[in-house]
Amino acid sequence: MDAENRVVLNVGGIRHETYKATLKKIPATRLSRLTEALANYDPILNEYFFDRHPGVFAQVLNYYRTGKLHYPTDVCGPLFEEELEFWGLDSNQVEPCCWMTYTQHRDTQETLAVLDRLDLDTDKPNEEEVARKFGFEDDYYNGTVSWWQNTKPKLWSLFDEPYSSQAAKASGRSGALQTK
Repeated sequence: MDAENRVVLNVGGIRHETYKATLKKIPATRLSRLTEALANYDPILNEYFFDRHPGVFAQVLNYYRTGKLHYPTDVCGPLFEEELEFWGLDSNQVEPCCWMTYTQHRDTQETLAVLDRLDLDTDKPNEEEVARKFGFEDDYYNGTVSWWQNTKPKLWSLFDEPYSSQAAKASGRSGALQTK
């Protein structure tokens, strides 16, 4: 093919050269509709300029060339999705070999959304709640809580809630090492 059929795309300062026919392979996308009348066309340099992520664009252009859309592992999923949306490409076209890595961020976002919806009580219980939980509520109200009744909830937290304090974390690590 001759020079008239080639097009230069400057994406984020990186120049890419391909054929106009290559860009027509995927219709109804930003690249398939390029015309010299667009504001991002520079007639002096004879190129189109897009201030977008050049690394992701390499995968986008490769998709036009090969028909296979691969996910670059050096960018996060939301950035890749944003770039695909800008270029007018369907994220569901990501190749099976990249699909699990690519969709991992979606799974994480869904999990975080579920956790946000849960009304988790992250506050530490007050002394009255602790007394009720450990069955010495009467002693608490009478002001006769023994040393053991004060210590028991702390020991329980130390072993049963490994993230409740630095000591609990150390105890958890120690226990994990002993089981090996």
